[in-house]
Amino acid sequence: MANAVQLSDTDAARSTSTSYGEDAVASAQTSRPDLILMDIQLPLLDGYEATRRIKADPDLKSIPLIVVTSYALSGDEDKARLAGCDDFVAKPFSPRQLLAKIKEYV
Repeated sequence: MANAVQLSDTDAARSTSTSYGEDAVASAQTSRPDLILMDIQLPLLDGYEATRRIKADPDLKSIPLIVVTSYALSGDEDKARLAGCDDFVAKPFSPRQLLAKIKEYV
C-alpha cells in the first residue's frame, strides 16, 4: 500500500491510498502530495521501482518519500535508499514513531 499525504493549513491531513506501484506513481503525478508513505511489497511494480520513478520525475523528486515495510533484513534499508527514499521505517512500528518521522518532513 502506498499513501500520499496532503496537509492543510489547519493541520488536517488527507490521505490517498493505492495498492499498486503504478497507481502510486500516477497518484503522485496528479495529486502532488506533501509526503508519500511507500510499501515495498506492491504487486506488479514494487515499491522500489515506484520510488525510483517518482524520484526520477523532476516535478516529484522533492516530495519526501518514506518507505514503511516489513522488509527489515540487513541491506533492505540500503536498497530502499538507493531507490531514492528519504527515510525508512520497519514494521512493526508504533504510531508515535511513524508520526514523528512524518513530522520531520512536513
